[in-house]
Amino acid sequence: MTTNTASNSTSADHVPAANGAAGADPRALLPPSSDGARKLADGRTLGFGLYGAGDGPLVVVLDGPGSRGLGRALATEAERLGVTLLVPDRPGFGASTPVGRRTIPEVAGDLLALVDALGCERFGLVAQSGGTPYALALAHAAGHRVTGLALVGGIVPLGEKDALRDVSGPMRTTFKLARRAPWLLKPLIGVVARKTLKDPAAAARAYAKDLPPLDTKALEDPRMWAIHEVTSAEAVSSPAAFAREARMLARPWGFDLEAPRAPVALWVGEQDPVHPPVMSRRLSERLGGAPVTLVPGAATFGMNGVYGDVLQHAAALS
Repeated sequence: MTTNTASNSTSADHVPAANGAAGADPRALLPPSSDGARKLADGRTLGFGLYGAGDGPLVVVLDGPGSRGLGRALATEAERLGVTLLVPDRPGFGASTPVGRRTIPEVAGDLLALVDALGCERFGLVAQSGGTPYALALAHAAGHRVTGLALVGGIVPLGEKDALRDVSGPMRTTFKLARRAPWLLKPLIGVVARKTLKDPAAAARAYAKDLPPLDTKALEDPRMWAIHEVTSAEAVSSPAAFAREARMLARPWGFDLEAPRAPVALWVGEQDPVHPPVMSRRLSERLGGAPVTLVPGAATFGMNGVYGDVLQHAAALS
C-alpha cells in the first residue's frame, strides 16, 4: 500500500509548485487505457484496465489496495518495450464486485480466471506493496504459465514478528491498526477519504511532502504527478474494501511463502519508508534467495528509473 492514511498538513513544501494547479484535470494526463470488465463463473464482476502496447506479451500489475498507480507509472515504459499491462481492480474497487469474505488465494484464482477470459496463456507479474501476496499466490496457482515475477517494494506478512522494522510515516499507524485494532481501520480510512476526495490536489501535495530528492524530481513530470493525484483519491474511495485488504495483509496469507516456479527478482528504494529494504531482504530469504536490487536515493516515485528492468524481467524479454 502506498497511500498515506493519516492526517497531513496541506503545505506545499518540497512539492513542485506547478503541480495540483487549481482547475486542471489530472485525468487528462493519465496514460491511455482500455477499460473493461469480465463476469466470473459465480456472477461477480472484475474490472480492469489495459495499458502500454496494444498487442504484446502480457504482464499483470498488482499494486496496493484500490491503486492502479503502478500500472499507470509503468505504461510509458511498457509501450516502449512492446508490453501489454493488465491492471485488475480487486474486489470492492473500481468496477469489481465487493465481497465480504474472500481469501488471498481465492482472489488470486479470480485474477487467473480474468487472464483466462482474455485468452492469454503465459504472462508476467509485477507487484508492489499490498499487491505482493496476490502476485505470489497467483504465481503459485499459475505455475509454469508465469514468465517472471518482479516485486517493487514488496512486503512480508504484516502480522509477523518484526514485520514493521524500519517502517515509518503515516502507514506505520495503518499497519499497526491492522495488527492490533482492525475494527478501527474503516472509520480511519473513511475520514481520510472524505478529506482526500474533497480536495484531491491538496491531499496529493500533502502526501508528497518530505520525499527524497529523487522522488521529488520524478513528480516534476506532470504525467507522474497526475498519476499520483488521481491514484491517491482512488485508493481511499472505498474505505470498506481498503480496510478489508489491510486486515488480510496482517493475517496469515493462506499459502506457503516460498519460491514459485517462475523466476523472482526484487527491487526496493533505499529510502522507502513504507516497504523498507529490510522487508525485501526478508522476503528474498523466504523466496529462495531471489536477487534484491537496492535503488539509491529512491522511495517510491523515484523507482521509475528501473521500470525497464522490472518489465523485462517480468515479461522474460532479457
